[in-house]
Amino acid sequence: MLESIVSDLQREAISASINISDLLRKALIVARKLKVKEFEDWITLELNGYPGNSTEIPQYREFIGILQHFNPYHGWCPVIVQDEKIVDIFTKRKIGQQISEIEYLLNGDFRNLAIPLPQGQQNMLSDYFNEPMQFQLQISESQLVRVNDTVRNIILEWSLKLEEDGIMGEGLSFSEKEKQEANKQNYNVTNFYAPVSGVQFQQNTVNSTQTMTIGVDIGQISDLISQLKENLNQVELPEEQERAVESEVETISAELVSAQPRPSVIQNSLQSIRTMLEGAGGNLVTSGLMFMIDKIQF
Repeated sequence: MLESIVSDLQREAISASINISDLLRKALIVARKLKVKEFEDWITLELNGYPGNSTEIPQYREFIGILQHFNPYHGWCPVIVQDEKIVDIFTKRKIGQQISEIEYLLNGDFRNLAIPLPQGQQNMLSDYFNEPMQFQLQISESQLVRVNDTVRNIILEWSLKLEEDGIMGEGLSFSEKEKQEANKQNYNVTNFYAPVSGVQFQQNTVNSTQTMTIGVDIGQISDLISQLKENLNQVELPEEQERAVESEVETISAELVSAQPRPSVIQNSLQSIRTMLEGAGGNLVTSGLMFMIDKIQF
């Protein structure tokens, strides 16, 4: 008896050694042979990329980045914007690149993706600050990992649903009965990527950070910790307080990688860091870090 292509799809969906692109190509065979048009269209877009500014770009491809401006003395620094509407406009971006480009970034020596803002947005921000400046949006690696994981999970969930509906295939073929059953079902892609609370699923990526909701946004805190480590030397803190901040940063980092992160510990450490930053004076970097801390909700 020939191997079931749906069983094969399930097996590859849970294997970290299988590229998402290869997994999508196998899923495309299944979708096209079963004439599941919505899945076929979605797979094609993931493989080839979404058109620019396309309304078809799914929600899981919306990234929230750190808005930065270029300082000729200190390089790229966080931007301080108190207006929440402006923050939403400039820090959220949907990425339509084909999945292979995301895989390429994750397989390289990569930590953050810097995306230049469109010229129109550059001009708007320069007008807002009454000063011509360069701006970019920094996207953390964890958000690219999330895209790959979501696509993998969609295929896994769909293949499991096919099995529940008695559609398994033999080799690369499906019976007429299986095709008819597939046409009866409503395989809506959006039904397969609802967020799963409390579950972490990560592939073999280098230096990656996961996002999991525990009452706070782990990804958001990870971004903050990254910014603290990179910019602490630009904050004018006494040596003793700088060591204290570094100690609190290590405490938070340990919580982020633990099996059960404790929100209360993270919150207390963040409050201690903010208090020390507040006493350091109001340069641009310090204010930016404090603003990031204030954005975190518990």
